[in-house]
Amino acid sequence: MRIRPTSFAFTLLLGALSMLPPFSIDMGLPALPVMAQSLGTTSAGASLSLSLFMLGFALAPLVYGPLSDRYGRRPLLLIGCTVFAVAGVGCTLSHSLPVLLSWRFIQGAGAGAGSVLVLAIIRDLFEGATARARLSYVTLVMGVAPMVAPTIGAWVLTVAHWRFIYATLAAGGVVLLMAAGLGLEESARREAGATLSVKGLVRDYGQAIRHKRSIGYSIINALSFGCAFAYISGSSLVLMDVLGVSPTVYGLCFAITAVASMTGAFTNGRLSSRGVSAATLLKVGMALCVTGATVLVLITLGGMARLGTLMPVFFVCHFSIGLISPNATHGALQPMAKIAGVASAVLSGLRMLGAALASALVAWFFDGRSALAVTGVMAGFALSALLVYVLLVRPEERRAEPPAVPVQA
Repeated sequence: MRIRPTSFAFTLLLGALSMLPPFSIDMGLPALPVMAQSLGTTSAGASLSLSLFMLGFALAPLVYGPLSDRYGRRPLLLIGCTVFAVAGVGCTLSHSLPVLLSWRFIQGAGAGAGSVLVLAIIRDLFEGATARARLSYVTLVMGVAPMVAPTIGAWVLTVAHWRFIYATLAAGGVVLLMAAGLGLEESARREAGATLSVKGLVRDYGQAIRHKRSIGYSIINALSFGCAFAYISGSSLVLMDVLGVSPTVYGLCFAITAVASMTGAFTNGRLSSRGVSAATLLKVGMALCVTGATVLVLITLGGMARLGTLMPVFFVCHFSIGLISPNATHGALQPMAKIAGVASAVLSGLRMLGAALASALVAWFFDGRSALAVTGVMAGFALSALLVYVLLVRPEERRAEPPAVPVQA
């Protein structure tokens, strides 16, 4: 029985498919020390399982996108879920670090299908405010993962071997494979006789990259995600190492910022459904993000960094990203109807680049004594996103606006 695209179940399924990457990363975090001991390696060696997963997750969408434009979203999504489930079994049965790392790379490649194809499916089926609302609600569902995945991983670790974490992920992949196979119709509008070629691939990616408004929105999305990821990657350094909070309090703080992003996405969805324009919501989001990140820097430089002073502003920044992301995503995909898969791949790739750059900068500048590495990188990414909008996207939007018709006296 197919699921109607306008139903809540459809949004829930798309959100669940988008949850594969964060669940795959966060569920395994509590098991890294035990896994390292079991495989006879170091903690650094075990953490490579995250790096290899992220590498597979970053590269695979570049293939899924153009293939889905030619052969449809549904078959590529089913292939991705299958790869993810098989790789989960492979991780479960791995008895050496090299074998585990190989399967984690493959698992990341499988998870990449959900991240890129969900965006393309929404672009295929919805327009305007409806599309922005759907993106917001998918983001809302996906935001549950960072809050519950580490807890689920820790619970599995208390009752079973660390391998059962990957077995659980494999089972989740099977469930999503069945749900997508039974519930999803094909959404892509494919041209008869269309085939994939190197020349066509280069042409499509060139078109996506040269479209100033689309690439501008993709960069804004990547920079706002980088702002969020500066906090994600550096929050434990600031809150636990600098401010000295306990692991329990840190977990609560991390959950609060996840709720902030979900609240922003929910607010965006409701306001979009009520006719508030994408431009208005995006501007409000970027204004809040820049203001919040600037205040964080001022608090840090003023020596006032405390849990009570930082957390409310972190909340505002993550709320603002819940406003920015769905509207920037919609702006990137809206002009690219015929190559939505390629545009989604570009969007996903730039997001990963933004996250990698932000986390690298935080690690590079962190001195063990101050929160400035995190707050400064957040401010830099937020300001950069605003500049891209002002200098690249807004001028293109003005050119696309119809000329004003003079009122006859």
